[in-house]
Amino acid sequence: MAKATDSFSTGDAVRITGVSFRNIDYWARTKFIVPSIAEAQGTGTERRYSFSDLLALRVARELREAGVSTQSLRRVVEFLRKTKDLPQPLAECRLIVTGADVQVVNSPKEIMSVLRSPGQTSFAFVFDLARTVQEMKQEIQCERKPPARAAAQDSLRSRAARRA
Repeated sequence: MAKATDSFSTGDAVRITGVSFRNIDYWARTKFIVPSIAEAQGTGTERRYSFSDLLALRVARELREAGVSTQSLRRVVEFLRKTKDLPQPLAECRLIVTGADVQVVNSPKEIMSVLRSPGQTSFAFVFDLARTVQEMKQEIQCERKPPARAAAQDSLRSRAARRA
């Protein structure tokens, strides 16, 4: 696993994130997603990306694949940098694409629009099916589990029946 101190070249970033060299270069030059370890300082120098930068690149790619335009992504990033004071919001926020909107998860029960109605919050309810299934299985086990005394008597009866 990558350490916080690892740095990655642009070529590494292309291979790891699936974002094209051309897009990574363009995004760095236009200050959309910039390398936090080292920016290119002219001919012969190389950009160096952190793990967090790679995460932001990957999230941007996946949001683009989900249908969010680059222009909309820029608005999302700009809004989150201003309102949440995050240098790399794509790597630091949980985002949800809902139709034509992108929303940021503020808490398990609150989401906020960052594209269509920036700053507009709404309450969310996410049903945790896996947790509910697990709880129900435990409740069924408890219901079906015979009391300790009855279980001991059943065990004695079954032994006696086997002997006979």
